[in-house]
Amino acid sequence: MYDLNKISRSLNTNIIGRSIIQYDSLDSTLTKAKNIFASCPDGTIILAEDQSESLRPAGEWFCSPDKNIYLSIILKSVTENYLLPLMDLVGCSSVLKSVEDLYGLDCRIKWPNDILINEKVFSSVKSDLGGKGSGIILSLNINVNMDEEMSDIKISSIKSEKDEDVEREILIGAILSKIENHYKEIINTGKVSNAVDICNKSLVYTNKEIGVTKRGRKTTRKVVAKNIDCDGRLIVINEKGEEEALSPGDAIIQYEEA
Repeated sequence: MYDLNKISRSLNTNIIGRSIIQYDSLDSTLTKAKNIFASCPDGTIILAEDQSESLRPAGEWFCSPDKNIYLSIILKSVTENYLLPLMDLVGCSSVLKSVEDLYGLDCRIKWPNDILINEKVFSSVKSDLGGKGSGIILSLNINVNMDEEMSDIKISSIKSEKDEDVEREILIGAILSKIENHYKEIINTGKVSNAVDICNKSLVYTNKEIGVTKRGRKTTRKVVAKNIDCDGRLIVINEKGEEEALSPGDAIIQYEEA
């Protein structure tokens, strides 16, 4: 189990992480956060050592109990669903910067919600509405000390890339501290300019061709990825040579097959 005192000592926050609930095993921290949302204060963290569901499609993730990080954050001061793509960027940028600062690893963002090292995914994020639209839940899955080889589906861990064990509590403290800075910005301005800038500087496939499939359809179009805009949408150049904004809820991106 986590040393909650060590997490607290690593935090530089006033809201996020001041209440932490941890479990041995859950279906998912996201589901638990939704179930207890109403009774928890703003910034509550749900931690699990093991969970049976992931943030990625079935068959594309592997849960390693007691080695990785599975957490969700209850955020009650942001309620509009149009902010969900921005909260994804908050999660991605906070994980990326924390891993780069602490371990010197070069990370990249694969829009809308994956973080990579050496072209392999080690973390995914997902934001979802909380109880009855009264807030947002930001969930993070991070492969930290996992040893399993998953090269066939390009999954890695921080330990595999750094070749040393990582103190999960210190990493959690760093990530939550960065998330709070972005959280304050989005509360005050409705924007997360710094998070967008971080993600754009580390965006993979910039100026490269990718495939796009509209949800519910089978046809895949080829477009050129440009950048992420201030609303968290991916700006691309479509087949007509025109700029087009893709929302994460409407488009399925096929990077490798493009």
